[in-house]
Amino acid sequence: MLFYLILFLGTKSFAQSPELTVKGEEAEKVRMNKLIVNVKVVGNIAYTTAEMHFFNSGTRQMEAELIFPLPENVSVSRYAIDINGKMREAVPVNKNKGKQVFEAIEHRRVDPGLLEKVDGNNFRTRIYPLMPNGERTVIIGYEEELSAFDKDNLAYQLVSRYPKKLDNFELNVSVLGTSASPTVSENSGDAIVFSKWNQSFQTSIKKENYQPSEKLLFKIPIQENAPSVIMQNVGGQHYFYGNTFIEGNKIAKKTPVSIGLIWDNSLSCKIRDVKKELSLLNAYFQKIKNTKVTLYFLNYTFEKQKEYTITNGNWSELKAVLEHTNYDGGTRFSQLNFVNNDEYLFFSDGLSSLSENVLPKTKKPIYTITSSVSADFSFLNYWAMQTGGNFINLNQVNQDNALDKLTNSNLKFLGIKENYTVTDLFPVEGTSVSGSFSFSGISLNQKNQITLLFGYNNEAVLERKITLDAVLQNTNDVNVEKLWAQKKIANLDFQYDKNADEIELLGKKYGIITKNTSLIVLEDIRDYISYDIIPPAELRAEFDRIKKQENDRSLAQQKNNWESIESYFQGLNDWWKKDVKYTAPKPLPKPKVQKNRRSDNEENRSSGRSASAVSTRSTNVAAGRIEGTVLDQQGLALPGVTVTIRGEREGVYTDFDGKFVIRAAENSTLNFSYIGFDSYQLNVGTNNQIRVQLRENTQSLQEVVVTSYAAPVRKRDMTSSVQSITSETISQNADIAQRLEEKVSGIAASSSGSIDKVVFDEKVSMPISKKPLIIVDGKPFEGELSDLDQDDIASVDVLKNTMVTALYGSRASNGVVNVVTKKGESNMINNEPKTWNPDRLYLKALTAVPKEKQYDLYFELRNGQERNPSFYFDVAHFFYNQGDIKKALQVISNIADLGLENHQLYKTLTYTLRQWKDFDDALFTARQIAKWRAHEPQSLRDYALALEDAGKYQEAFDQLIKALEVNYYGEMSGQYQGVEDIILMDVNRLTMEHKGLKTGKLDKKYLEKMPVDIRIIMNWNLMDVDLDLHIIEPNGEECYYAHKGTQAGARFSKDFTQGYGPEQYLIRNAIKGKYQIKTNYFGERELTESGPATVMVEIYTTRAGKTTKTLKTIQLGKIKENEILAEIVW
Repeated sequence: MLFYLILFLGTKSFAQSPELTVKGEEAEKVRMNKLIVNVKVVGNIAYTTAEMHFFNSGTRQMEAELIFPLPENVSVSRYAIDINGKMREAVPVNKNKGKQVFEAIEHRRVDPGLLEKVDGNNFRTRIYPLMPNGERTVIIGYEEELSAFDKDNLAYQLVSRYPKKLDNFELNVSVLGTSASPTVSENSGDAIVFSKWNQSFQTSIKKENYQPSEKLLFKIPIQENAPSVIMQNVGGQHYFYGNTFIEGNKIAKKTPVSIGLIWDNSLSCKIRDVKKELSLLNAYFQKIKNTKVTLYFLNYTFEKQKEYTITNGNWSELKAVLEHTNYDGGTRFSQLNFVNNDEYLFFSDGLSSLSENVLPKTKKPIYTITSSVSADFSFLNYWAMQTGGNFINLNQVNQDNALDKLTNSNLKFLGIKENYTVTDLFPVEGTSVSGSFSFSGISLNQKNQITLLFGYNNEAVLERKITLDAVLQNTNDVNVEKLWAQKKIANLDFQYDKNADEIELLGKKYGIITKNTSLIVLEDIRDYISYDIIPPAELRAEFDRIKKQENDRSLAQQKNNWESIESYFQGLNDWWKKDVKYTAPKPLPKPKVQKNRRSDNEENRSSGRSASAVSTRSTNVAAGRIEGTVLDQQGLALPGVTVTIRGEREGVYTDFDGKFVIRAAENSTLNFSYIGFDSYQLNVGTNNQIRVQLRENTQSLQEVVVTSYAAPVRKRDMTSSVQSITSETISQNADIAQRLEEKVSGIAASSSGSIDKVVFDEKVSMPISKKPLIIVDGKPFEGELSDLDQDDIASVDVLKNTMVTALYGSRASNGVVNVVTKKGESNMINNEPKTWNPDRLYLKALTAVPKEKQYDLYFELRNGQERNPSFYFDVAHFFYNQGDIKKALQVISNIADLGLENHQLYKTLTYTLRQWKDFDDALFTARQIAKWRAHEPQSLRDYALALEDAGKYQEAFDQLIKALEVNYYGEMSGQYQGVEDIILMDVNRLTMEHKGLKTGKLDKKYLEKMPVDIRIIMNWNLMDVDLDLHIIEPNGEECYYAHKGTQAGARFSKDFTQGYGPEQYLIRNAIKGKYQIKTNYFGERELTESGPATVMVEIYTTRAGKTTKTLKTIQLGKIKENEILAEIVW
């Protein structure tokens, strides 16, 4: 089960809350038992530290994942966890390296810690391990610039909500640098009073057995027209940070005649504070009175809804629509289209889960508006600024201020008057200004003066002079250099892709979490040395001492797939050159056997006995061989009995007289199985001649008869006894039966178009009391061949070997005519959808209602399934199988909005989109995974295959080579090593299918053509699950991790038990018949919630040099064995 912990620390909004997700049967045993929040306000900067204690009262070791959103202008710069009872501070690390190191160490079952920034302004950390009856402590610290509550006050808002009582709760607030006492605007608890102490005001709250539920808003007095500036000297450079209140003359903008209202109704926006947004719209329409509004819904699609005429502020019809909007699907900003409106109001969280965060160009102003805490504030701010609109964060401004931003022209920061001794000043020019305005830069002189410029349309209308004095304004209470770095990062983040390298350097230098910089905690000093990560201050001396002694000898070695590519390629190439062509074991010559007649009484007694055996040892039998006869209980020979050795897949069939010879060691156990009879096992000991009687099982016979006609015809098994004609041989006007008589020896046809006789060999003709069994596309056909449409026939095979009775039962005693139609040939891969949920009651409900009501019912059913990835997977496939591709894509796209940077969910989505041939969206999701998991060869391979699907063949090839070159730490060999086998075959196939690719410096030997008839690859989306691929070949032999080579010449890749796979099956010369693709799924060890395991099977079949690719995606969920994923008929 899942347990969601709700808590919100020191932020400015209460629309959404963080979640602590604990997975496992005892998830409810994990709770926060203690919370201490310390807040220090200096000027307009608030420093918040949250110390959280988590207690596991259960009996199992647990892991939890905490994701929490923080508001605009917040930077996380502290993270610490307890190691052996002491708090260990985190240090900055490249985000991708942090993931690699964390996962490598975690697989040693020790306790590293990692805090990273994910989409928007959201942060994620894992808490591991939570020991039984144990407690873990996590500290997170962050800084934020306080915005103006009104003209006279800054605002600091603290919201904490928690569904269960805390043993201890403590809040401490200290406000420095103000002459007047802060006040509490609103609270639902006891009265809070600040007391003065030295140059600060302080307050404290301590509670026991307490459930925080109130919102606290502190108003901090500011002095208008008295800029607050602080400075610090760092290496001769004087960093400064200032804050002032700016309010220019309000200039009303022109009332828009037409407004484009873009309403993001994707799933992630379902938790927006819609009441706040509607309240702002109401105020706006009351202000402008008359206009036209065109409503657009944006989620997976972008669709115009309706045009509304607002008269005298009446917008009730439009309001009703927005109040009853359904929120569904992922988000694609790529679908946006700005048509001809005077302005656009864009209500969104700024998170585009299925396309790049880029808006199309427009010359009209866009007002980006959000009420969501979990939002991409940089994106929303940047695009408003680029178009001359305004960004309105309803969590930070009240309605009056928000309305001002909508109705008045924007006052902009236009930079400073020329001053060459001031550099790196932020914010950037063009930033909107309203009320409190902060700035930061570097002065090359100890004393200086700057003039801030503000105006409209690039014309300055307001100046504000700021005096800088490094002596008078020096402070030790605040790290001014770090404030400057935070402000620079926030401004560079507007164009992250362009500034990524500089952002990473700043993040590492100042210990600030960014999109590409994380904070990591390691347990052992040796880990910092091995992974070359500078440790926190308390470990630095020991770190330097050991490094000096050992130089680089202690560095963790990163593995490169090229290190083993030669051996993997050589193995593949040697296997391929063997060119195995399988022939079935030949039956022994017919011995002369005297059959004794029995009395009726003897037969009756015999029929009641169980299976039995008699074995002896003979010196006439060669060593290592066992000869035998298999009979029924009446003493009649059983032809076609399967005889195998336990633990092995190799075996033989009994001949017409029930005789067999098999190679087996002493003390081997033989398995005997036959249609309609109980299976039997016999340990031969030292004997080499045996006689076995099998007991008939009518129940088993009935079950087999139902399905046995679909058993595959194995042409290569019976090379001497199969003769064929193709569609080219069957002329349009010729009779099929007559053509068979002409082309196939042993066929006797009548003038009526039926086959009267099949001769099994030149000497013996089977008694013809029945016609041969006719099978069409795997199913028995009761009519005559002349009943079939000859234009639809792809091929006809005639099987005359006596062993066909082992495949098709007694009805095949007169031979088998196997017909494959052109339609059947195209459907030789069974793609019937499966899902992990065997009950799927919601699908039964959807099936029961008319099609026009199914989508509405889906929303009703979703109420109890909103966070369940399997629900969307199942329902999407339901619509897809009905032919409603649009709804299927809409529903499946919800998976992208279920988690922030959740690569496992995105893999599920990528697999499905590729199967459904939505190549553009699959390319985006695969690219995102490759960006998040740049150290994983499997993820890079997935991206390469998505590039190939999209027709980008050269890029696909380059990406495959990158997958071979990627480095990973040795601890992760179980997850990644072995994928070379699969990638080499990808490279080989790609270069064969797409000529003219630039292969660069790749050794030409790796491009040697190695075509195969069948190639099957099984991938899965969850790390650390136990999944096994099994292929049942037409002759019954099973190929899997413990039996990697078969008599038919198949080859199986490495067994992956810890990673995502993939596992691969290859056969150069496929034998005719049915190949079953199965998996054994033994459950997941993955502790975070990404839904059940999703499997994607890639099937490549090559006929006459042409390769066909089929993809199939299945969700497994529960522990399953021998789950059939797909079938191939060759």
